Formats: sequence, structure tokens, C-alpha cells
Amino acid sequence: MKKHKKPYIDSRLNQISLADAFLRNKQLQEKIDQLVQEKLHLFGQEIKSVVEQHHDPKLPISIFKSESSTLEIIVKYLHELEQRSFADIAALLQRDDRTIWHAYRRSVRRKVQLLVDKSGITVPVSLFAQRQFSPLEVLVSYLHEQHQLSFAEIARLLSLSPKTVWTVYHRKQLKQKKNVSR
Repeated sequence: MKKHKKPYIDSRLNQISLADAFLRNKQLQEKIDQLVQEKLHLFGQEIKSVVEQHHDPKLPISIFKSESSTLEIIVKYLHELEQRSFADIAALLQRDDRTIWHAYRRSVRRKVQLLVDKSGITVPVSLFAQRQFSPLEVLVSYLHEQHQLSFAEIARLLSLSPKTVWTVYHRKQLKQKKNVSR
């Protein structure tokens, strides 16, 4: 293809050739393409974050400061605040739908109040799908092993006695040893 060297008049500029105009246009297009690629990459990361949050939501540690069972608290949080169905919660926790429904009904009957402070430690829901351990055992071991919290700190966070936290943690350790030796 021949490049035209015929000059033409642009109202903003003096005389420029078609080749110069084409070159400027191409450079502008490359800059636009680069910006679009950067924005798409950032947008893709945002989408990935939202999808991950949907598939494995995080529970704020503050919700566990309650007299109710750990499972009741998890189900109430996911159903009322995350707007999830009982079937969805059951799939996340790998439990029967009826178990989830009964846990929710117990929390409603007990008038459980959730204190939600999302600024602190969060716990992934996927941890509670480990059926060989109780939800409290999973929670205590996660806080102790992943966040290096002492039993006294965990007890303060969960409104439990330090002896209870110690017992729960060591019960989980015994279960793990039994499972390994089999």
C-alpha cells in the first residue's frame, strides 16, 4: 500500500501529511490498547476476588462471641447476612440440608444476636467442611495454628474459658493422631 504524501490542512494544526496523521493515530491506538489491557487485568482480578468470596466466604471472628453453638452461628450468619439458601450453606459445609435448617431454627429460637466486626480476623467457611472434627475444634485449631494465638487469646475472642479452649484443641489433636494411625 502506498503512503500518501499529499498534504492536507487540519484546523488544529498546520499542514500535515496523511502518513504523519496515520502514525499519530497508530500511537494513540497503541496507548489506548495498553490502557484497556491494564483495566481488563484489574477488572479480572476484581471478578476473581468476588467469585472466590462467593465460593468460600470469610466469617468475621467477632460473630463467635455468643452462647450458641459454632454451627448455629455459622448458619445464621450465612443465611441472614450473606443471604444464602440452606441448600447452598449445606453444600459449603458438606452437611445435610436438614441439619442446616435445624441449626438455623435453634439459633432463631435462642434469639442469637451476631456481633459483626469485619475489621478483625476472618475465618474461611471451607474449613468447617471437615466433618471428622467439630466446628469448634476446627475454629480453635485454625486460630492457634494459622494466627499463632495463645489459648488465652482465643478464649477471650470466643468468650470461652482457656481450659475449654485447651481441651478442644487437644481433643482435635487426638482425633488427628487416631486418623493418621489408621
